[in-house]
Amino acid sequence: MSGKGSFENQYPDYDQNTTQTLLKSKDAISEAFQKKLNNFKTSKLQYLTTNLQKEIFHDGTVYTGSAGLSLYYLMTAIGNPDMCNDYLQRALQYINLDNLRGKRISFLCGDAGPLAIATIISYKLSRTCPENVPHYKELTRRLLDLESLCSVSPDEILYGKSGYLYSLLFVKKYINGKDIIPSSHIEKVTSAILASGKQFSAQTKSQSPLLWQWHDKVYLGAAHGMAGILYMLLQAAEYIKSNELRLFVKPSIDWLLSLRFSSGNFPSSLGSSSGDRLVQWCHGAPGLVPLCITAYKKPVHLYRACCFMEWCALERPGSQLHQPDRPASLFEGLLGRIYLAEDINKPMDALFPAFCL
Repeated sequence: MSGKGSFENQYPDYDQNTTQTLLKSKDAISEAFQKKLNNFKTSKLQYLTTNLQKEIFHDGTVYTGSAGLSLYYLMTAIGNPDMCNDYLQRALQYINLDNLRGKRISFLCGDAGPLAIATIISYKLSRTCPENVPHYKELTRRLLDLESLCSVSPDEILYGKSGYLYSLLFVKKYINGKDIIPSSHIEKVTSAILASGKQFSAQTKSQSPLLWQWHDKVYLGAAHGMAGILYMLLQAAEYIKSNELRLFVKPSIDWLLSLRFSSGNFPSSLGSSSGDRLVQWCHGAPGLVPLCITAYKKPVHLYRACCFMEWCALERPGSQLHQPDRPASLFEGLLGRIYLAEDINKPMDALFPAFCL
Protein backbone atom coordinates (compact mmCIF):
# COMPACT_ATOMS: atom_id res chain seq x y z
CA MET A 1 0.00 0.00 0.00
CA SER A 2 1.30 3.46 -0.84
CA GLY A 3 -0.03 6.97 -0.93
CA LYS A 4 -0.44 9.88 1.46
CA GLY A 5 0.69 8.93 4.96
CA SER A 6 2.19 5.59 3.90
CA PHE A 7 5.28 4.21 2.17
CA GLU A 8 5.73 1.51 -0.41
CA ASN A 9 6.94 -1.75 1.10
CA GLN A 10 10.03 -2.70 -0.87
CA TYR A 11 10.90 -5.76 1.20
CA PRO A 12 10.14 -9.26 -0.14
CA ASP A 13 7.73 -11.24 2.01
CA TYR A 14 9.00 -13.95 4.31
CA ASP A 15 10.74 -16.89 2.67
CA GLN A 16 12.75 -19.21 4.90
CA ASN A 17 15.34 -19.66 2.16
CA THR A 18 16.01 -16.00 1.45
CA THR A 19 15.96 -14.14 4.80
CA GLN A 20 19.49 -14.85 6.08
CA THR A 21 20.48 -11.17 6.04
CA LEU A 22 18.00 -10.52 8.87
CA LEU A 23 17.30 -13.89 10.52
CA LYS A 24 19.70 -16.57 11.72
CA SER A 25 16.91 -18.97 12.68
CA LYS A 26 13.17 -18.91 13.23
CA ASP A 27 13.62 -17.22 16.61
CA ALA A 28 16.88 -15.24 16.32
CA ILE A 29 18.25 -12.40 14.21
CA SER A 30 21.49 -12.65 12.21
CA GLU A 31 24.87 -11.47 13.54
CA ALA A 32 25.10 -8.87 10.77
CA PHE A 33 21.71 -7.41 11.63
CA GLN A 34 22.54 -7.52 15.35
CA LYS A 35 25.71 -5.52 14.69
CA LYS A 36 23.71 -2.97 12.70
CA LEU A 37 21.21 -2.61 15.56
CA ASN A 38 23.95 -2.23 18.17
CA ASN A 39 25.52 0.58 16.12
CA PHE A 40 22.09 2.19 15.80
CA LYS A 41 21.48 2.01 19.57
CA THR A 42 24.90 3.40 20.45
CA SER A 43 24.67 6.40 18.12
CA LYS A 44 21.06 7.19 18.90
CA LEU A 45 21.45 6.90 22.68
CA GLN A 46 24.37 9.33 22.41
CA TYR A 47 22.22 11.73 20.38
CA LEU A 48 19.24 11.28 22.72
CA THR A 49 21.18 12.01 25.91
CA THR A 50 23.05 15.01 24.49
CA ASN A 51 21.19 16.84 21.71
CA LEU A 52 17.75 15.92 23.11
CA GLN A 53 18.64 16.17 26.81
CA LYS A 54 16.08 18.91 27.51
CA GLU A 55 13.38 16.99 25.66
CA ILE A 56 13.98 13.88 27.79
CA PHE A 57 13.06 15.89 30.88
CA HIS A 58 9.95 17.41 29.31
CA ASP A 59 8.14 15.71 32.18
CA GLY A 60 8.71 12.76 34.49
CA THR A 61 6.27 10.33 32.89
CA VAL A 62 6.88 7.08 31.06
CA TYR A 63 4.87 8.20 28.03
CA THR A 64 6.57 11.47 27.10
CA GLY A 65 9.26 12.02 29.72
CA SER A 66 12.36 10.84 31.51
CA ALA A 67 10.75 7.78 33.12
CA GLY A 68 10.50 6.29 29.63
CA LEU A 69 14.30 6.24 29.40
CA SER A 70 14.48 4.84 32.94
CA LEU A 71 12.15 2.02 31.87
CA TYR A 72 14.41 1.33 28.87
CA TYR A 73 17.48 1.00 31.08
CA LEU A 74 15.60 -1.13 33.63
CA MET A 75 14.43 -3.61 31.00
CA THR A 76 17.91 -3.62 29.43
CA ALA A 77 19.33 -4.46 32.87
CA ILE A 78 16.90 -7.34 33.28
CA GLY A 79 17.88 -8.71 29.86
CA ASN A 80 21.64 -8.31 30.45
CA PRO A 81 22.57 -9.82 33.85
CA ASP A 82 26.32 -9.21 33.35
CA MET A 83 25.78 -5.44 33.19
CA CYS A 84 22.67 -5.32 35.35
CA ASN A 85 24.05 -3.02 38.07
CA ASP A 86 25.44 -0.52 35.55
CA TYR A 87 22.14 -0.25 33.68
CA LEU A 88 20.17 0.07 36.93
CA GLN A 89 22.37 2.97 38.01
CA ARG A 90 21.69 4.65 34.67
CA ALA A 91 17.96 4.04 35.12
CA LEU A 92 18.03 5.93 38.42
CA GLN A 93 19.31 9.06 36.68
CA TYR A 94 16.00 9.42 34.84
CA ILE A 95 13.55 8.83 37.68
CA ASN A 96 12.28 11.93 39.47
CA LEU A 97 10.17 11.05 42.49
CA ASP A 98 10.16 14.59 43.92
CA ASN A 99 7.55 15.87 41.44
CA LEU A 100 5.00 13.13 42.16
CA ARG A 101 1.91 14.54 43.84
CA GLY A 102 -0.26 11.45 44.29
CA LYS A 103 -2.95 12.77 41.95
CA ARG A 104 -2.44 10.64 38.80
CA ILE A 105 -2.83 6.88 38.85
CA SER A 106 -1.62 5.24 35.63
CA PHE A 107 1.72 3.72 34.59
CA LEU A 108 2.18 5.71 31.38
CA CYS A 109 1.01 9.20 32.35
CA GLY A 110 0.71 9.05 36.13
CA ASP A 111 2.67 8.54 39.33
CA ALA A 112 2.33 4.76 39.27
CA GLY A 113 4.86 4.35 36.45
CA PRO A 114 7.84 6.11 38.07
CA LEU A 115 6.98 4.53 41.43
CA ALA A 116 6.78 1.03 39.98
CA ILE A 117 10.05 1.44 38.07
CA ALA A 118 11.83 2.91 41.12
CA THR A 119 10.49 0.09 43.32
CA ILE A 120 12.04 -2.58 41.11
CA ILE A 121 15.34 -0.69 40.76
CA SER A 122 15.58 -0.19 44.53
CA TYR A 123 14.89 -3.85 45.14
CA LYS A 124 17.37 -5.11 42.55
CA LEU A 125 20.18 -2.77 43.66
CA SER A 126 19.56 -3.77 47.29
CA ARG A 127 22.57 -2.74 49.42
CA THR A 128 24.21 -0.80 46.60
CA CYS A 129 21.20 1.47 46.17
CA PRO A 130 22.08 5.17 46.78
CA GLU A 131 20.97 6.58 50.14
CA ASN A 132 18.77 9.20 48.48
CA VAL A 133 16.60 6.51 46.88
CA PRO A 134 13.78 5.27 49.15
CA HIS A 135 13.69 1.61 50.19
CA TYR A 136 11.58 -0.54 47.90
CA LYS A 137 9.08 -1.23 50.68
CA GLU A 138 8.45 2.50 51.12
CA LEU A 139 8.04 2.91 47.36
CA THR A 140 5.62 -0.02 47.31
CA ARG A 141 3.55 1.60 50.05
CA ARG A 142 3.28 4.77 47.97
CA LEU A 143 2.27 2.73 44.94
CA LEU A 144 -0.41 0.88 46.89
CA ASP A 145 -1.73 4.15 48.36
CA LEU A 146 -2.62 5.34 44.85
CA GLU A 147 -5.55 2.89 44.96
CA SER A 148 -7.47 5.65 46.75
CA LEU A 149 -7.66 7.42 43.37
CA CYS A 150 -9.53 4.55 41.70
CA SER A 151 -12.96 5.98 42.48
CA VAL A 152 -12.17 9.26 40.68
CA SER A 153 -10.16 7.80 37.78
CA PRO A 154 -11.33 6.55 34.37
CA ASP A 155 -10.90 2.88 33.45
CA GLU A 156 -8.59 3.07 30.43
CA ILE A 157 -4.84 2.44 30.09
CA LEU A 158 -3.32 5.87 29.50
CA TYR A 159 -4.74 7.73 32.51
CA GLY A 160 -6.91 5.26 34.38
CA LYS A 161 -7.37 2.18 36.51
CA SER A 162 -6.18 -0.29 33.85
CA GLY A 163 -2.89 1.59 33.74
CA TYR A 164 -2.67 1.29 37.52
CA LEU A 165 -3.41 -2.43 37.28
CA TYR A 166 -0.46 -2.80 34.91
CA SER A 167 1.79 -1.09 37.47
CA LEU A 168 0.83 -3.61 40.15
CA LEU A 169 1.34 -6.60 37.84
CA PHE A 170 4.64 -5.15 36.63
CA VAL A 171 6.09 -4.90 40.16
CA LYS A 172 4.74 -8.32 41.11
CA LYS A 173 6.41 -9.89 38.07
CA TYR A 174 9.88 -8.46 38.61
CA ILE A 175 10.07 -8.77 42.39
CA ASN A 176 9.81 -12.52 42.65
CA GLY A 177 9.24 -14.63 45.72
CA LYS A 178 7.86 -11.83 47.88
CA ASP A 179 4.22 -10.97 48.47
CA ILE A 180 5.05 -7.33 47.91
CA ILE A 181 1.78 -6.61 46.09
CA PRO A 182 -1.05 -8.32 47.99
CA SER A 183 -3.37 -10.37 45.78
CA SER A 184 -6.29 -8.74 47.56
CA HIS A 185 -5.11 -5.34 46.31
CA ILE A 186 -5.04 -6.49 42.67
CA GLU A 187 -8.45 -8.14 43.12
CA LYS A 188 -9.85 -4.86 44.43
CA VAL A 189 -8.65 -2.99 41.33
CA THR A 190 -9.93 -5.60 38.87
CA SER A 191 -13.27 -5.62 40.67
CA ALA A 192 -13.53 -1.84 40.35
CA ILE A 193 -12.83 -2.01 36.60
CA LEU A 194 -15.38 -4.80 36.11
CA ALA A 195 -18.02 -3.01 38.20
CA SER A 196 -17.61 0.15 36.13
CA GLY A 197 -17.93 -1.84 32.89
CA LYS A 198 -21.05 -3.65 34.07
CA GLN A 199 -22.68 -0.44 35.25
CA PHE A 200 -22.16 1.46 32.00
CA SER A 201 -23.24 -1.55 29.93
CA ALA A 202 -26.49 -1.78 31.87
CA GLN A 203 -27.00 1.98 31.66
CA THR A 204 -26.70 1.97 27.87
CA LYS A 205 -28.37 -1.43 27.37
CA SER A 206 -25.34 -2.57 25.39
CA GLN A 207 -25.01 -5.99 23.76
CA SER A 208 -21.58 -6.16 25.35
CA PRO A 209 -21.78 -7.20 29.04
CA LEU A 210 -18.88 -4.81 29.73
CA LEU A 211 -18.64 -1.31 28.31
CA TRP A 212 -16.53 1.66 29.32
CA GLN A 213 -16.44 5.30 28.25
CA TRP A 214 -13.79 7.98 28.28
CA HIS A 215 -14.65 11.64 27.68
CA ASP A 216 -18.21 10.66 26.79
CA LYS A 217 -17.14 8.23 24.04
CA VAL A 218 -16.92 4.44 23.92
CA TYR A 219 -13.39 4.07 22.60
CA LEU A 220 -12.37 0.68 21.23
CA GLY A 221 -8.57 0.81 20.96
CA ALA A 222 -5.70 0.08 23.30
CA ALA A 223 -4.89 3.47 24.83
CA HIS A 224 -8.33 4.70 25.88
CA GLY A 225 -10.73 1.90 25.15
CA MET A 226 -12.10 -1.58 25.25
CA ALA A 227 -9.11 -3.43 23.76
CA GLY A 228 -6.65 -2.07 26.31
CA ILE A 229 -8.93 -2.61 29.30
CA LEU A 230 -9.90 -6.15 28.31
CA TYR A 231 -6.29 -7.06 27.56
CA MET A 232 -5.18 -5.85 30.99
CA LEU A 233 -7.98 -7.85 32.63
CA LEU A 234 -6.78 -10.96 30.78
CA GLN A 235 -3.27 -10.39 32.11
CA ALA A 236 -4.79 -10.31 35.60
CA ALA A 237 -7.04 -13.31 34.94
CA GLU A 238 -5.80 -15.26 37.98
CA TYR A 239 -7.26 -12.54 40.19
CA ILE A 240 -10.69 -12.66 38.55
CA LYS A 241 -13.34 -15.28 39.26
CA SER A 242 -13.77 -17.81 36.45
CA ASN A 243 -17.46 -17.04 36.01
CA GLU A 244 -16.65 -13.34 35.59
CA LEU A 245 -14.22 -14.22 32.81
CA ARG A 246 -16.73 -16.56 31.19
CA LEU A 247 -19.85 -14.41 31.49
CA PHE A 248 -18.43 -10.91 31.11
CA VAL A 249 -14.87 -10.70 29.74
CA LYS A 250 -15.06 -13.30 26.95
CA PRO A 251 -18.45 -12.15 25.53
CA SER A 252 -17.19 -8.56 25.58
CA ILE A 253 -14.15 -9.57 23.52
CA ASP A 254 -16.42 -11.40 21.06
CA TRP A 255 -18.60 -8.29 20.78
CA LEU A 256 -15.58 -6.07 20.22
CA LEU A 257 -14.24 -8.31 17.44
CA SER A 258 -17.61 -8.23 15.72
CA LEU A 259 -17.08 -4.51 15.05
CA ARG A 260 -14.21 -5.07 12.60
CA PHE A 261 -14.30 -3.43 9.21
CA SER A 262 -14.03 -5.71 6.20
CA SER A 263 -10.38 -4.58 5.92
CA GLY A 264 -9.65 -6.05 9.36
CA ASN A 265 -9.21 -2.63 10.93
CA PHE A 266 -11.40 -1.23 13.74
CA PRO A 267 -13.18 2.08 14.28
CA SER A 268 -11.70 4.32 16.96
CA SER A 269 -14.99 4.52 18.86
CA LEU A 270 -18.64 3.58 18.59
CA GLY A 271 -20.31 5.81 16.02
CA SER A 272 -16.95 7.28 14.95
CA SER A 273 -16.96 9.51 11.89
CA SER A 274 -13.25 8.88 11.19
CA GLY A 275 -14.10 5.63 9.39
CA ASP A 276 -11.55 3.01 8.37
CA ARG A 277 -8.56 5.32 8.70
CA LEU A 278 -6.72 5.21 12.04
CA VAL A 279 -4.17 2.43 12.41
CA GLN A 280 -2.08 3.45 15.45
CA TRP A 281 -1.61 1.52 18.66
CA CYS A 282 -3.99 3.99 20.32
CA HIS A 283 -6.80 3.62 17.77
CA GLY A 284 -7.14 0.86 15.20
CA ALA A 285 -6.14 -2.74 14.62
CA PRO A 286 -2.53 -2.64 16.00
CA GLY A 287 -3.80 -2.14 19.54
CA LEU A 288 -6.04 -5.18 19.29
CA VAL A 289 -3.28 -7.57 18.23
CA PRO A 290 -2.14 -8.42 21.80
CA LEU A 291 -5.75 -9.09 22.77
CA CYS A 292 -6.27 -11.54 19.93
CA ILE A 293 -2.86 -13.07 19.49
CA THR A 294 -2.27 -16.78 20.04
CA ALA A 295 0.57 -17.69 17.71
CA TYR A 296 3.02 -14.80 18.00
CA LYS A 297 6.17 -17.02 17.59
CA LYS A 298 5.82 -17.84 13.92
CA PRO A 299 9.06 -16.68 12.18
CA VAL A 300 7.23 -14.73 9.46
CA HIS A 301 6.26 -12.08 12.04
CA LEU A 302 9.83 -11.80 13.35
CA TYR A 303 11.07 -11.30 9.81
CA ARG A 304 8.53 -8.55 9.18
CA ALA A 305 9.45 -6.86 12.46
CA CYS A 306 13.11 -6.98 11.42
CA CYS A 307 12.25 -5.38 8.08
CA PHE A 308 10.46 -2.57 9.90
CA MET A 309 13.39 -2.08 12.29
CA GLU A 310 15.89 -1.94 9.44
CA TRP A 311 13.69 0.59 7.66
CA CYS A 312 13.69 2.72 10.85
CA ALA A 313 17.42 2.34 11.46
CA LEU A 314 18.49 3.40 7.96
CA GLU A 315 16.50 6.66 8.31
CA ARG A 316 15.59 7.08 4.68
CA PRO A 317 15.21 10.74 3.59
CA GLY A 318 11.62 11.91 3.61
CA SER A 319 10.35 9.08 5.79
CA GLN A 320 9.46 11.39 8.69
CA LEU A 321 6.26 13.11 7.64
CA HIS A 322 6.28 15.58 10.55
CA GLN A 323 8.27 16.37 13.67
CA PRO A 324 6.96 14.46 16.73
CA ASP A 325 5.54 16.57 19.55
CA ARG A 326 8.06 14.96 21.93
CA PRO A 327 10.98 13.83 19.72
CA ALA A 328 12.93 12.21 22.58
CA SER A 329 10.10 10.22 24.13
CA LEU A 330 9.27 6.53 24.35
CA PHE A 331 5.84 6.70 22.75
CA GLU A 332 6.26 9.64 20.38
CA GLY A 333 9.96 9.88 19.56
CA LEU A 334 13.44 8.42 19.18
CA LEU A 335 13.44 6.36 22.38
CA GLY A 336 10.70 4.14 20.93
CA ARG A 337 13.00 3.09 18.06
CA ILE A 338 15.91 2.50 20.46
CA TYR A 339 13.67 0.35 22.68
CA LEU A 340 12.59 -1.71 19.65
CA ALA A 341 16.22 -2.18 18.58
CA GLU A 342 17.06 -3.52 22.06
CA ASP A 343 14.04 -5.81 22.21
CA ILE A 344 14.51 -7.31 18.77
CA ASN A 345 17.95 -8.62 19.81
CA LYS A 346 16.10 -11.16 21.98
CA PRO A 347 12.82 -11.51 20.09
CA MET A 348 11.34 -14.30 22.21
CA ASP A 349 11.56 -12.02 25.26
CA ALA A 350 10.29 -8.90 23.47
CA LEU A 351 7.25 -7.17 24.97
CA PHE A 352 5.36 -4.01 24.06
CA PRO A 353 6.52 -1.49 26.73
CA ALA A 354 4.10 -0.56 29.51
CA PHE A 355 1.42 -2.83 28.05
CA CYS A 356 2.49 -6.48 27.79
CA LEU A 357 3.85 -8.48 30.73
